[in-house]
Amino acid sequence: LACCRRRVESPRPRGGPLTRAAAAMRTCMLCTPSPPVDEESVQNVQWQMGEDPLLESREVTHGRRSFGSKLCCGCCCGCCCLLLLGVAIVGGFAANCVRQTTSQDSIALPVVKKLGGSGNFTLQNMTKIPESRWSELSAHVHFSWKTENGYPFGYVAADAAPELLLNASKVDGISDQIPEKLRGVYWMQGNLAPQVLGVLNYAKWYDQEQTLLMPNSPWTWAWWGGQDAGYPHGLDMASKLVHTLTSGKDLAESYTADTAINTTLSFVFEKCPAGAVCKEGEGNLTYAKIMMHPNGNLRKHGMVFYDGYTMEQATPAAEVPEGQRDGALFFHRAEIFCGLLGRGTGYNLTKIIDGNGKRVDPYFTEYLRFMDNNPLIVWSGLLETPTTTVAPSTTAETTASATTTKEAGTTETTSPTTSSPSTTASTTASATTTREAGTTAETTSPTTSSPSTTASTTSSATTANR
Repeated sequence: LACCRRRVESPRPRGGPLTRAAAAMRTCMLCTPSPPVDEESVQNVQWQMGEDPLLESREVTHGRRSFGSKLCCGCCCGCCCLLLLGVAIVGGFAANCVRQTTSQDSIALPVVKKLGGSGNFTLQNMTKIPESRWSELSAHVHFSWKTENGYPFGYVAADAAPELLLNASKVDGISDQIPEKLRGVYWMQGNLAPQVLGVLNYAKWYDQEQTLLMPNSPWTWAWWGGQDAGYPHGLDMASKLVHTLTSGKDLAESYTADTAINTTLSFVFEKCPAGAVCKEGEGNLTYAKIMMHPNGNLRKHGMVFYDGYTMEQATPAAEVPEGQRDGALFFHRAEIFCGLLGRGTGYNLTKIIDGNGKRVDPYFTEYLRFMDNNPLIVWSGLLETPTTTVAPSTTAETTASATTTKEAGTTETTSPTTSSPSTTASTTASATTTREAGTTAETTSPTTSSPSTTASTTSSATTANR
């Protein structure tokens, strides 16, 4: 309306914001006249609008239609039509890309045959779960908290985080089976999301299929833990926008949500294709396709937007020592909607500590400069097992001893001996049960001392069932 310079002498249209917006668009499209210069020659001209539900009454305007108003109105209407057309085209293109991505077969199907059964792979399928080590390393975590479903998180210093992730993810019999070039700690350099570090050490490697299955587990990722108003050093405007919309804490906690806790990542390595960063036709773990599998179901995948999700080996910096160059730098391609936002989008997986715990420079130094003394957030353990608290005795000493010798097919329940809080005597209950094959269960009742007794009471029961 401002563009058309309207002079409307009718009441405000009825209805809500959408109704008024439609009325405004209708008025603009009509291109009504603007006031004339000569006020004495003004003649009232009434335009019949018909029965329009958007306007409360007929509109009365003055004068003749100007060329500027017609040109401006035409431009406005043309822009609106082009905008709607563009949205329709982009939406249709994106919907087609989503259909193509979701219709792809899972890349982990060759491994399903080895797993058998339902083809699921989660943390529980790992041969070892180092909960005791994770618990020990939690001593280095500060300002800890728990999510609503009970998973522990906390902050660690940026310079200490890589070594902690490496130690927590190195498990005998598991990490040593993973190819050496994939071991270590990677910095997600250039990642738009506030996810900073990751490791591939705690995973299952299938050599024949050249496949790595990585379950969702603690101490495998680290997220940005700086202040909400702060950004990592050298962040571009797009990354700052993402950091503003999604904090590192929110992203970290999302990994333990009920819908994500059993997600598994699959990496299937093959020869490098044309158009990738790696050398075309080269093998030796230079190129891998990546898929996410909700609930650990390897028969299906959860890829919706990412049609290009790969890991491609790149040439590291010249300063990287010769013995650490292989696997020191990968390009993680992350193209969405068939490359609608551009081909070649993604970030670098830069190794800052190798599998032996040695720093890889200059990448480790660049990582510290990027963090600028800000902390990182880590997922530090699994759900705690509930424990039962026993109230201490006041003046009595209670000793319960039960010795049971079992053989095949036996079951026994022995009740403890309990002393009254007011007694001053010592009570000892001993129950010894000897069983052979085919015997039934036995329950030995406890011996309880009287509150008034001052003597020592000993009760012994020996039972043999055949």
